[in-house]
Amino acid sequence: GDRCPADLRMIEVTGNCGILEAMLTGESNPISKHTDVCLPQSALGDRKNMAFSATMVMTGQGKGVVCGTGDLAEIGKISAMVSNVDSQKTNLMVQLEMFGRWISVFVLIIAVITFCVAYLVHDFELGDAFKSTVAIAVAIIPEGLPAVVTISLALAMQMLANNNAIIRQLPAVETLGSVTVICSDKTGTLTKNEMT
Repeated sequence: GDRCPADLRMIEVTGNCGILEAMLTGESNPISKHTDVCLPQSALGDRKNMAFSATMVMTGQGKGVVCGTGDLAEIGKISAMVSNVDSQKTNLMVQLEMFGRWISVFVLIIAVITFCVAYLVHDFELGDAFKSTVAIAVAIIPEGLPAVVTISLALAMQMLANNNAIIRQLPAVETLGSVTVICSDKTGTLTKNEMT
């Protein structure tokens, strides 16, 4: 049960060397390794002459030449890809931002109209017209909107939990609601080499 320290090109294999590569390929059975040459463009699971970093040796023994460590190893490449993923805004966040912009424009228009009517039509002093404008603008802004959205998402999260779907982050509820396709492996799991 030793862990491979780096990506290795096998040069010697004894005792039917079997390595568990589930964290890279999703294959739950150990892969038998050999020293024969494989094509460079072979898929990760077809490179039977390679032992990959962080995989477990289940049977046999082997020796190899190090050909990748850290970020240059296959597990490091996966780690780099995952860390470079940009977080995208959910549809709900985009719609709330758009709603916020429209509310801002609406409040600005109402504020200008209020100031003009107060100052020009009703002959308020400049300070009083400004105070009235600010008071109306503040009153129009819906300060309860974030609380309503949070409560709605929390209720949806509770409904999903009642159906045995546990979610860590509230915006994931909205994202899950807009999913049309779920891709999984042959066992029906979304694999990270751990039960989640």
